[in-house]
Amino acid sequence: MAKEQRHPGRRGRAARLMPGVRQGELGGAGKEISPLDSEVVNLFRSAIDAYLEELGSALEPAGSYLPYDFDFIHNHEWHIFGNQMVEDELRELTNIMNRWCGDLHRWHAWNNVIRSYGENEAWKIRREFVEALVHHCLLEPSAVRDRFTFVATNAFHQIRLSSEEGYKDRLEGDPKNPNEKSVFLSRGKKEKRLEKVISIWSESKRFLESIAAINDRSYQRATYDYRNRVNHAIGPRLGVGITQAVTRSVVQATHLKKQPDGTYRDEPIPGKLSVRYGVGGTQPIDLEEARTSNLKQYQLAQTCYNRYFELLKSKVACIKMKAENAGKDHEKALWEKAFSEV
Repeated sequence: MAKEQRHPGRRGRAARLMPGVRQGELGGAGKEISPLDSEVVNLFRSAIDAYLEELGSALEPAGSYLPYDFDFIHNHEWHIFGNQMVEDELRELTNIMNRWCGDLHRWHAWNNVIRSYGENEAWKIRREFVEALVHHCLLEPSAVRDRFTFVATNAFHQIRLSSEEGYKDRLEGDPKNPNEKSVFLSRGKKEKRLEKVISIWSESKRFLESIAAINDRSYQRATYDYRNRVNHAIGPRLGVGITQAVTRSVVQATHLKKQPDGTYRDEPIPGKLSVRYGVGGTQPIDLEEARTSNLKQYQLAQTCYNRYFELLKSKVACIKMKAENAGKDHEKALWEKAFSEV
């Protein structure tokens, strides 16, 4: 089992931050990774047996995986490769949602297993089998929100190209001349771009609202802003352990000012800032509370997926059906039209 490597001078502190960790398990500079001993092997075997039993129980989220029923995309007069793009990206989005669903089942099962073990054993099981799974799930709400925006922008842009005369194959962020590169847009600007593409349909509002509901502030608070911190700073630990024991921040400067009654009160100094150092650290994420929060995000994403699918299906139906005898002449016309717009 891979051991976590730390600065050799901080072993004692690390052990205090993670109860149940033996000194030798934290590793050190130049320390070789030792093979599993029989005690750990037996622990992992018993945990896996218990996990397999749990997989047969009632786990969340309930219900079935999303289906792959995409036949409605076929047999329409799409703009060049529009149908292939829409179907391919819809399939990948469905794969991602189903993977997230399965990961939540696995997370729930492991949480049930870990409850029956002591602190030291639970830590070993969590490190070996659970943390990578939880890490992936905690990142999904932010990632899937951006994926919905990306996939929907492409799909509805292709639908409008295929169904509207005069609609141009241009999107905000595209280069305007050969010397320019594509402009990277922020999440807010990408969502605004999608809104511009689909705002011609009044029923698109429900879909846009469902995108905005994913990865909201309440989820970020519940997970200590895990996605942002783990990618750009030091994230909170999973299950046990404290990070960032000392923090630095710049705040409004204050001073003690005497009041008429003889007492003193802390009041701001106009126009001045001060540097503040805090002690306390970021607490670990409770894996069961985080699972519940992540499950709610998955359910919001599933609602978003269903609304996207419903809107997509209704707008694909507006594209002219392909004639039975349509062949190379139709494809040639599409290519000529596309190149004339470049």
